[in-house]
Amino acid sequence: MLRNKSMVVGSTGLVGKSVVNHLIEKDISVLALVRNDQVSNNSLLNYYKIDFDDLQLSDEVFSDIKDIFICLGTTIKKAGSKDAFQKVDITYCYEIAKQAQASGVKNLSIVTSLGSDSNAANFYLKSKGMIEDKITKIDFDSISIHRPGLLIGARNEMRLGEFIGQKIFPYILDPFLLGGMRKYRSIKGDILAKAMVNLSGYGEGVNYYYFDDFNKSAKGDS
Repeated sequence: MLRNKSMVVGSTGLVGKSVVNHLIEKDISVLALVRNDQVSNNSLLNYYKIDFDDLQLSDEVFSDIKDIFICLGTTIKKAGSKDAFQKVDITYCYEIAKQAQASGVKNLSIVTSLGSDSNAANFYLKSKGMIEDKITKIDFDSISIHRPGLLIGARNEMRLGEFIGQKIFPYILDPFLLGGMRKYRSIKGDILAKAMVNLSGYGEGVNYYYFDDFNKSAKGDS
């Protein structure tokens, strides 16, 4: 029997790692695109090393894959410049998505940010809006755009501002974000990841998901 198969881009990050784990929990095979050599002892997880600067992926790479999850992202500090940041957060994501659709992948899920807007004055939110605009022009059966607020969880490289935010938001600020402001609440990376897996392909066309959607779907109520 043909096993369900998914692709994860950004599988070593906070959200991507959890997406991989939740897919495996559902007995779904995972092909994780990575920049550096990785080895897995799990029969359901295979790493595939690629050159993100020379993205020429064959149809064979996407063979049998129905869902692709893009959790790729960086920071200006790590990337080194605004141009390098946008290469990761826009160019890489778009090129992989475009090739996935051309090879027959039906559903795409991507993590952006609350406030994403290609017309925003803020560089980060503008960049996230730009990749959203590009992704939504690709003809997938279903596109899931996940817009979280502050992500909570242990990162490989925790930055001071994020560390402080993770201590303040969940316990001091979140309780006061009510009604229409609830979407600004922080969210655990693992909850977001579980929701991404549950919501992939759930709605036709372009779908945007926020804080309450993440929590509801992660509980199995999607």
